[in-house]
Amino acid sequence: AGGEAAGGGGRQAHGYARVPGDSGSCDVAEVDRILLERVEAKRSRDFEVADRLRERLRSMGIEVLDRDRQWRTIGGGGVSGI
Repeated sequence: AGGEAAGGGGRQAHGYARVPGDSGSCDVAEVDRILLERVEAKRSRDFEVADRLRERLRSMGIEVLDRDRQWRTIGGGGVSGI
């Protein structure tokens, strides 16, 4: 099983990668599932659902960096690529 790509930094089906060096604890499979659902909502132009999913991730301690197509745990370290 395992939902994380080899090396931990690979992009999943949702197109987002975890920020390199982020070592915060989280349920990566759940983050991937919610990110995929959020991307699908955005593709359908259902921004209300997409915003709600982003807030759900934030409540789990996950910050989504849309511009960089990355995510990280809040306070988990790592450096976002610009």
